[in-house]
Amino acid sequence: MPTLRALNISFYAYSPIAGGFLAKTKQQVLDGVGRFNQTLEVGKTYSLMYSKPTLLHALSEWEEIAEDAGCPKAELAYRWVSYNSALKAELGDAIVIGAVNPDQLRGTLEGIRKGPLHHDIAKRIDDMWENIKHEAPLDNYHIDAQWSNDGR
Repeated sequence: MPTLRALNISFYAYSPIAGGFLAKTKQQVLDGVGRFNQTLEVGKTYSLMYSKPTLLHALSEWEEIAEDAGCPKAELAYRWVSYNSALKAELGDAIVIGAVNPDQLRGTLEGIRKGPLHHDIAKRIDDMWENIKHEAPLDNYHIDAQWSNDGR
């Protein structure tokens, strides 16, 4: 980010809900629901990226934080990235959102419009990140390279 700022370049955050991971329950990920369906190549990739014990435990904690914040898990992610991360809308930064239908898009936009998360909620997310960042996937490219190197 410092380099982007020095060059006056905006940043668009991709996949604020981690490919749907932050909207799922631990059991849904383990059961292969949606994008985590391991009979599909994309499901194998997403499972390799996210089905780590530390991340699955954090997903349960994420659900608790969302409940305490009084919002859906996906909204929690969108609001944190929009208002509590290093992004600065006034510098042209934004997020890339996705939706499977118009109602989901409306819900996402309405959630984002609620504004920043309460300081205590944002701090819990920051603290959780400190505990898992060593295992969090960097991006899809690097995980695909790891997958190829593992012979899968």
